[in-house]
This record gives sequence, C-alpha cells and structure tokens, in this order.
Amino acid sequence: EKRKTEDEGDRGRLAPSAASIVMKILYGARFVRMDLLRIIGFLACSFTRWTSMCDKRLHRLVCYINSTLTASQCGWVADSLEDLQPTLYADADFAGCILTQRSTTGVFLVIRGPRTCWPILGISKRQGCVSNSTPEAELVATFHALRQVGCPGLELWQSLLPHKPKMRFLEDNQAMLQVLKTGKNPTMRHLQRTHRVSVGWLHERYRSGHLIFAHESGERMPPDIFTKMFQDKDKWIVARQLINIVMPK
Repeated sequence: EKRKTEDEGDRGRLAPSAASIVMKILYGARFVRMDLLRIIGFLACSFTRWTSMCDKRLHRLVCYINSTLTASQCGWVADSLEDLQPTLYADADFAGCILTQRSTTGVFLVIRGPRTCWPILGISKRQGCVSNSTPEAELVATFHALRQVGCPGLELWQSLLPHKPKMRFLEDNQAMLQVLKTGKNPTMRHLQRTHRVSVGWLHERYRSGHLIFAHESGERMPPDIFTKMFQDKDKWIVARQLINIVMPK
C-alpha cells in the first residue's frame, strides 16, 4: 500500500497522453527506425504505472528523434540470387526489466551475401517468464526467433531463391547453443519442468538440418540494440550501424 501511494504521488504529467504519443512513435519505428523499438517497448509497458521518470524518458526519446530526423535504414544487394542467404540473429538481456525481473528478447532477420546486406525484420519484446540465468533467457529468445520468424520465413525464402538455401542462425551464448545441440543440460535440471518443450523443439530443429547454427561475437550482434539500454554514445552508434541505420554523413 505504501508503494502504491508513492507511485500515485509520483504520477507523471504526461500520463493522460502518453499512450497516444508512444503508439504514434511505435508505428513509425516498426517500419523505418528499428533503433527506437527497445525504449518504445519499455514505455509501452509503463502506461499503468506512469511516473515522472517516464516523463523524462519520453522527453529524451522525442529529443533524440528530433536530432536524428535525417537518419535512415539502408540496404544493398550486389550479388546474384544464388549467393544470398537469410540470416537470423537472436539475443536476450538477462533480467533487463527491473520491476518484473524479466528478460528482453531481440530478433533481427537480414539477407546476406558477399556484397549484400538487406535488413528485413527487427523485434524487441519483453519475455513472458522470469529466467534464472543468461543461457535460459537466450533459450527463450531463440525459441521465439525460430518459431515466429525463422521457420515460417525459411519456407518463403526457399520458394523465392532458386538454390533453396538453409537459414543461418547466429547466437552469442555458447552454453545455450550446447543445450540446443544436445537437447539437455545437466547443470540446469529445472529446464525439464520450465522449458522442456522449448528445448525439445529446438533440438529437433537442429537435427533437421534445415538451419545452420553458429556462434557470433557479442560485439557483432545486431539484436543488442533491441535488448538493452546504452549509456556510451560510441557504442550506441556502432549498435545502430549494425542494423543498417545511418546518418547521411
């Protein structure tokens, strides 16, 4: 009751119009400004407990948009169809939500080739469960990425591209990849009760041979910008460039 009283006393001034503002920004972010998805998702989950800190975050977001109006997402294709391959990334920020202790899933789909990089899709989504470790959070993110994006998209790309390529899946957590390859993990016995179906399904996808699973360095993971907040400007610029959003200069 004390916490509820404190929240009511700290009610943000923008609370009545916050939903309208955030949803308008979300509409544009989904199409052309994927770098806004993480903070938009965070603010969208704060409508029922909007505080003065949310006011500050929304104001800072609008200031950032105003200062980057000329930013655009670009892509390039300079290869034949036989050299193209769909590439899927998945990442998670362990316990990124302070209030719920839930992690955030980040997914990025791009078409790659020797001289090709064409972004297709970006997702930032708070997970529906509380994970106990980074590998477990990565497992939830991988399951969402493959079930919602990877497997349905594979049918499409194998129909469009003449050489029917396999989809390349990249992840930066080797412990999670090991669980995926073996279908079990003795150090996380609770997976049998919490994520047993997810582990079994992912192991089947690994054994099917339709996807190529590989490890990628954390510094080269595009979904980072969908899962965490950045305090360093230089790191933010690099993360933004990894999803092909650039300034004209």
